[in-house]
Amino acid sequence: MEIRVVLVEPKYDGNVGHVARAMKNFGVKELFLVRPRAELGEVAVARAMHALDVLREARIVNTLEEAIEDVEAAVATTAVLGSTPARDPMMPWEVREQFSDCEKIALVFGPEDRGLRTWEIKLCDATMFIPTSEEYRSMNLSHSVAVTLYELTREEHVPERYGRPATKREKEVLVDSLDRLMRALGIDEVRRDNVRTTFRRFLARARCTDKEVKALLWILEKARRRVEGYSRSGDGSGGGS
Repeated sequence: MEIRVVLVEPKYDGNVGHVARAMKNFGVKELFLVRPRAELGEVAVARAMHALDVLREARIVNTLEEAIEDVEAAVATTAVLGSTPARDPMMPWEVREQFSDCEKIALVFGPEDRGLRTWEIKLCDATMFIPTSEEYRSMNLSHSVAVTLYELTREEHVPERYGRPATKREKEVLVDSLDRLMRALGIDEVRRDNVRTTFRRFLARARCTDKEVKALLWILEKARRRVEGYSRSGDGSGGGS
């Protein structure tokens, strides 16, 4: 799903620069400005930082209709709930689910000082609301864009973890290694059984990786060999590798 960000009558060029930067963070490149009330000057450039390409390629149009005419769906944002049928919004995660099969959608944000008018919202196909504290509903424009883009693209930017999730078989090998260590320490079967059960449950909650399991297995086996080496020596002077 490609995303286009549409800003209707943005009032401050600095906010537009921050929006471009947020878009770059989440891999979104298309920015449309509908009748911007400020020129994109030095402040916008400074705040865009490494997103100057997004800022420089922004398209300026005269009407909202022009900004959304070639997308599959347009989603208007609002901080006002329930006053009209048009303001019965979806949450950001619902927008992701609803429009995930679309090739391109537009996210439409209103000006900083008043938000979108009802007739502008009615031009769109859906309305979205970012849930915030009742003490202060309204968000800064660039913050709204960043939160929305995070929610809509979060599954696309997950970094590679340190190893893959460990399998049940790999975790059971670790449990067996701990059990061998406990036997070497002379721990009785009842207590070993309780520890094995506790350790299995811990591993399930930990969601450990294969590399983490290997690291724990190495230290458990090292400890077991050391204990068995002392036991064989009889006087405590021996040691395993």
